[in-house]
Amino acid sequence: MSNLEPGTYRIVNLARKKVLRVPNENPDTIASWQVQDEPNQKWFIQRAGGGYRFKNCGHGKYLSVHDTQCNSQAYHGSPTTWRIVPRTPTGYLIQLEAIDRVLDLHDRGEVYIWPTNDAEPQKVWDFERLGCETDEESEDKNEDARSMQPISDESTSEDEGVVEKPVPLNPIAVRDTQIAQQGKKIRSLERQLSEKDQEMEKLREEIASLKSQESSQISALREHTIQLEKLVEQLFEQESKRPNNAA
Repeated sequence: MSNLEPGTYRIVNLARKKVLRVPNENPDTIASWQVQDEPNQKWFIQRAGGGYRFKNCGHGKYLSVHDTQCNSQAYHGSPTTWRIVPRTPTGYLIQLEAIDRVLDLHDRGEVYIWPTNDAEPQKVWDFERLGCETDEESEDKNEDARSMQPISDESTSEDEGVVEKPVPLNPIAVRDTQIAQQGKKIRSLERQLSEKDQEMEKLREEIASLKSQESSQISALREHTIQLEKLVEQLFEQESKRPNNAA
């Protein structure tokens, strides 16, 4: 287990040299991008028991997953505890606390969880420390505010030695979230396709214009050639009608 100091970090994939970020255009997701000095590419790393939680500096939620199945996609949401496991002198695995699932960066920039296996390079990350800030003070304030809320009859007091467990995720809510994310991706792809269609139409118009110009130039050249042939014929006729001085 790594003894990484809490603070503000940039998390870089060693294989692809891309950083972990929350896209501004789709802030419910986690993806990778080229290194930029932007808040959505920076993370507050906070201690959580024997592990860590990663809170995005730009959008304020956490690195999380909907479930622990293989190939489950990471998303930007509820607090989740991770282990930081040393793998190389400068590289680490980011592993779920209670199960062998590590962050895996796919070719298209999407982030999933996958078993460690041989810890392929796309599963290894570097933590570039940017500062000491962890944003835990605001977390404490939120916790204090929650503690001031009225306690229902069904709640169990911490004085009784029972710690309240988080409410399990509703499968229907998870499915709806996944559907919404897919819908956003589809709309984004449709916009890109529409832009490509417009570019193709513009290229077709330019090609048609060039062909029209080419056709006009060929017609003009053909006309000049015909006129030149007529002039040559006239010269031959005039030459043939001249008296033969030699005779």
